[in-house]
Amino acid sequence: MAAIRKPEAGGRAIRSLAGLLLVLAGGCASQHPRSFTPAVPEPSRRGCVAVAVLPLPSASSPAVQVGGEVGKGRSTGKGATSGAAGGAAAGLLTSLQTGPFFVILAPILIPAGAVLGSMTGAAVGYAHGIPVKDAETAKALLTRNQTDLSAELANRVAQRLPRAGKVLAAPDVAPDLRIEVSAVAWGLYGGAGSRPVADFELTVAYAVLDGKGGMLLSGRFTVGGPRRPLPDWAAEEGRLLRQAVERAVDEAAEAVSDAAFLVQDFHLPGDLPPLTCGLLPLQPGPMFLAAPPFRGALPKVGESSPVLRWEAFPRRQDQDHDLGGVLHRIGEVCYDLRIWTSVGGGPGDLVYERTGLRLEARTEEPEPPSEGEPRRPAVAFVEHRVACVLAPATEYLWSVRARFTLDGEGRAIRWSMNQSPDVRAQTTAQRWFRMEPLPVRGPCLHDGIPPLCHHRFRTP
Repeated sequence: MAAIRKPEAGGRAIRSLAGLLLVLAGGCASQHPRSFTPAVPEPSRRGCVAVAVLPLPSASSPAVQVGGEVGKGRSTGKGATSGAAGGAAAGLLTSLQTGPFFVILAPILIPAGAVLGSMTGAAVGYAHGIPVKDAETAKALLTRNQTDLSAELANRVAQRLPRAGKVLAAPDVAPDLRIEVSAVAWGLYGGAGSRPVADFELTVAYAVLDGKGGMLLSGRFTVGGPRRPLPDWAAEEGRLLRQAVERAVDEAAEAVSDAAFLVQDFHLPGDLPPLTCGLLPLQPGPMFLAAPPFRGALPKVGESSPVLRWEAFPRRQDQDHDLGGVLHRIGEVCYDLRIWTSVGGGPGDLVYERTGLRLEARTEEPEPPSEGEPRRPAVAFVEHRVACVLAPATEYLWSVRARFTLDGEGRAIRWSMNQSPDVRAQTTAQRWFRMEPLPVRGPCLHDGIPPLCHHRFRTP
């Protein structure tokens, strides 16, 4: 049955704090830095392996999500109630500060604060309510059978097996590996204002097991798509929404296949997560002033066929922490590059893709440091000029990753991404006060690119 996601600020804060403490506790007990950790242990994924891909029903009842408070009247009433309480409290505190005049001013300031707070809260609540008609239309378009969606996901993972050098196991033959996938949740997330904006997101759970049923890897991740006003999602009988679902399923299938057969993790920071994960973007750089509450300034490029520059692989931290000499077993380094149009900060059409780019690493000496500052080490980089003309004054999203061979087997690092989501998808309070727990699997161990976490730039 379709459900509406309602705000649970207190519960989220408590769960986030608990998650943060759990991650920090786990970090103290583990060895840092974590290096050279493959997604599936070797030699289970090496060679030509027969793989079975199975859809599994979700352990919990999946529900279509339409984020935000549905109903202008309901949202207005809740805002008025909370605003009145806050205003009365403010009036009480103000009157307490007047000392001996408290008895005189309290009967005036407390009711006045309650009235003003109620009016303000009602206005804010109305602005953040989603029209019932828009919410019901979105729910109707999103409602589908969870079993069918999981089966579609499994089918697309199976279609990707030949790209990883694997074969689909015959029905009557015991597989070498088994991949189980499930569509856990999907829907539109966001929603506020007179034209509420939301992005489509799909959450997937998967497990990789050996031939005897032993667990090799399990994960849960979310991928996202364009971010549009709710009426736009419902237009043209939901064409854009159906398109977003198809793309999300395909992206999730790629992420599962990569996690099982391709991803090779090298140096991973063991403390606080960095601002970016994967290869560092150098031109255009990462988001300017990327710390709360300012993160989100949009980098710009100087031309419509820009030169994109990023950190070369292996990175300096990979070399510094090559404890097992893994880098000596690597060869044939190349890069994959993708550029999407930005639709409200989420990925729209893929407008540019290059795979297997063989680029020569270069090094530029950094500027001399100021007196008393340490000298910064030189950063090796590669660059690529986009071989097409991008649209002027347009926002684009992009990501890169390195691919290589490890002992002759094809491998890749994870796609580069921002650790923090697009600031435009967050409320003012979220920008100032972040209560998000660190990823359970550790910093930068995301399968795929999480919603609204792509690198981005704007053309002139």
